[in-house]
Amino acid sequence: MVWSRVLAVVAALGTSLACGADDGGSSPTPSPSASPSAPTAADVIARVPVGGEPIGIAEGFGSLWVVASEYESGGHPSVARIDPEASEVAATIRVGAVPLEVTTGFGSVWVSNSEDDTVSRIDPSTNEVVSTVDVCAAPEGLAADRRWLWVVCEDAGAVVPVDPSTDRAGEEIPVGLEPRFVTVAFGSVWVSNYLDATVSRIDPATGKVVAEIETAFGPQVMAATAESLWVSCLDADTVQAIDPATEEIGSSIRTEALPDGLVVERGAVWVATELGPTLQRIDPASGAVSGTWVVAEQGAINADQLLVAAADGFWFPLLDSAEVVEVAFPEVA
Repeated sequence: MVWSRVLAVVAALGTSLACGADDGGSSPTPSPSASPSAPTAADVIARVPVGGEPIGIAEGFGSLWVVASEYESGGHPSVARIDPEASEVAATIRVGAVPLEVTTGFGSVWVSNSEDDTVSRIDPSTNEVVSTVDVCAAPEGLAADRRWLWVVCEDAGAVVPVDPSTDRAGEEIPVGLEPRFVTVAFGSVWVSNYLDATVSRIDPATGKVVAEIETAFGPQVMAATAESLWVSCLDADTVQAIDPATEEIGSSIRTEALPDGLVVERGAVWVATELGPTLQRIDPASGAVSGTWVVAEQGAINADQLLVAAADGFWFPLLDSAEVVEVAFPEVA
């Protein structure tokens, strides 16, 4: 199986440095959008130890939910429920083998367990796993729409819909090579295919792929503004905007240090980089990087770097230090 989220990324780092100026496929050449000033230190306002190699993170039900994979340490994989106001762990919930991602929907918290090909369903009112759903090989990214929980399976090269009324998976929908993440936006389901540098667009009504959009190398996390679907392209040091009306790349923005997690917040697109991590702000109107803040100095970590916005700032799982940190929303001139 492909443990791309939890194995060392030395080879990927070399690839990204070698092809950072190459945009992959037919997408536009990335614009030189360097930060307007030197990076500054982020204002860390909370640190919450969670242990267990924290990776995935989501916000919901007044809490933060952080996946502890325990892949390298051989401990007990779990999800930590964090009270963002108190900045402390309120509950720890055991899940399946090598969990990676977490999302919320249908009154539940859902966790992808990559080693045992399942998804755990957690009831936030009891902090207990109430169902374990068999899906496909190496589940990773998760997203919910009004009807389905969509699960990306990296080794299967597919996405499957899970019916929350029965906790059963439907038929696999083939997508690209080594799919990673999924999001729901503009009436469609979008899947990032890391290995073949594409994003698949799926019509949720028919379960069919209706478009394959070429991106820069290594598409990962996606986030939507009102006008565009943004995708972080890890191996090209680039963040790109897809126009859902034309299904073409509208903007291609050079960032720094392997862009990974994306959040749309306060009128901007915010990027968590895999080195550090650092936090970068992109102005979607101008297509410029308008600030860089250093969150930590982990170096090349062994998993994708994600973030969420909640309470008073952005929250980052830090795998090396086994904690989640909150940084204040940066002041931008």
